Amino acid sequence: MIDRTLHAARRTLHARHTLLGLLAMAVLMLPAWSQAKVQMLDRIVAVVNDGAIMASELDERINTIALQFQEKGQQLPPPAVMREQVLDRMVLERLQLQLAERGGIKVDDASLNQALAGIARQNGMSLEDFAAALRQDGYDWPQFREQIREDMVISRLQQRSVASRIQVTDREVDRFLSSELGKQMFQEDFHLGHILVRVPAEASPEDVTQARSKAESIVKKLNDGGDFQQLAVAESDGPKALEGGDLGSRPAAQWPTLFAENAINLQKGEISEPLRSGAGFHILKMIDRKGGSEKVVTQYQVRHVLIKTDALTSAEQAHKQAIRLHDEIAAGERQFSDTAAEFSDDPGSARSGGELGWVNKGEMVPEFEDMMLNTPVGELSPVFESQFGWHFLRVDDVRDADMSAEFRRMQATQALQKRRFEEELETWVQEKRSESYVDIRL
Repeated sequence: MIDRTLHAARRTLHARHTLLGLLAMAVLMLPAWSQAKVQMLDRIVAVVNDGAIMASELDERINTIALQFQEKGQQLPPPAVMREQVLDRMVLERLQLQLAERGGIKVDDASLNQALAGIARQNGMSLEDFAAALRQDGYDWPQFREQIREDMVISRLQQRSVASRIQVTDREVDRFLSSELGKQMFQEDFHLGHILVRVPAEASPEDVTQARSKAESIVKKLNDGGDFQQLAVAESDGPKALEGGDLGSRPAAQWPTLFAENAINLQKGEISEPLRSGAGFHILKMIDRKGGSEKVVTQYQVRHVLIKTDALTSAEQAHKQAIRLHDEIAAGERQFSDTAAEFSDDPGSARSGGELGWVNKGEMVPEFEDMMLNTPVGELSPVFESQFGWHFLRVDDVRDADMSAEFRRMQATQALQKRRFEEELETWVQEKRSESYVDIRL
């Protein structure tokens, strides 16, 4: 009797353990099943070479841009238009990030934090307050950080691929300054709106005719009172379509030649006729025009150390050496000038203890300029990378200088460089997209 009872108890206990085990397994499996179900609901909306853009990524970006529209009090475009415009931008970004990864272009946390601190200062905040303000406005701070990092990576790629090939000679600057167009262009700043009707790289005559007709139709709508921002969002293939086509304001001489030569005769509020370029048909709006730039400019007295890679020094070794030298200077174990003279791979400045003299905005590559502008006087910058190698710098002083003729010449050089860069960049982006495999699956 006792044996039978014990046997029954064991069977009951075994059954209970089995049931509890099955229940536990079911509970443990529920999250995985739920996650699998969520993943099944996600889908690919675009294939870019060997990468993919998921619907969830597209939705996140649309939500972020929708917040920006709401902050500006702008009307959201129709959902289908918004998805198409945002996805097109994401495809171009993903393509360039792939190229950057292949080229070994990265932005480390120190450089990213320095850039974010600069953005915060421009808004009159500390980095912590800036992050808190973004969170309060509904932005995801880690996602915002990574978006800025990706923007910096793309900028470095563009500088390496396009800007490094652009050269402006003294003779070209002289010719530009003496031309009537050059004289007029330094008198005003143009604030332009832009709509692009893209024409494919290998377009047929029928494609070109169709694009021209579309551009002419848009111009007619605008001249009949259509809203430029809404039409730009809905119809433009340009990089600033989602910003209502607003390209911002800059000195007239810095706009691409096609824009500058045609905008110079536009009055405030006027619309240009369709302008043909290799990318397609452009429509410009003169949002505003104001008097020319001031002759007083801010200059920075900078010194730096550059460590290059070569046949004997890998990128990792150069990076580690730059960090070691930087940290030894920061700890007071080395003098900056002695370190530059002994170790810097920039022969022009190494002989002067890394001294670059007084530097104006626009003279240095973007990575160097960003670090220069965001490093307080007397402090060491973090180690950062440019197309030339690994740097760190120190800003010794800042001053305002009246440059007069020298400033005018510098502005002319920068204007020609910027103009050519944007013309070359437009062609380069179009070429890279045509060379890539892109499959849109909206």
